[in-house]
Amino acid sequence: DIRFLPASAVLPRDTFSLRGVLMHVFVSYRVATEGHEGNGLAERLATKIRSMSLDPKHELQLPRHGWGIWPKSAKRPVPFLPEEAKVFLDTECLLDGQSSIAAFVQGMVASMCVVPILSWTENDQGSLGELSRI
Repeated sequence: DIRFLPASAVLPRDTFSLRGVLMHVFVSYRVATEGHEGNGLAERLATKIRSMSLDPKHELQLPRHGWGIWPKSAKRPVPFLPEEAKVFLDTECLLDGQSSIAAFVQGMVASMCVVPILSWTENDQGSLGELSRI
């Protein structure tokens, strides 16, 4: 017999809400390898997630009660629709003068899902390949 407790029984009242401040997906990547300076995978992934969240025929379309509120600690990408998935990419969401470490932590804590992109290509390139040479 499986019983589910309401979130209010497990989490403090102000912790997390689909109507509160949230990011749907946090994409963790290295700009030099998976970002705009590399193969662009992070940006393509964010675009795909956003487009699927707007498609009424797709299972990832967000219900109205799941839109949430954009965090003040992150800049909105332009253009942005309130009903699309909120995807955190540091190149789009970092506020001017904001520490990248602070933005990383705040974005991750506010996110429902964290997607780390790791790569290792020939000649020890990619995000993991470069770390292996340290």
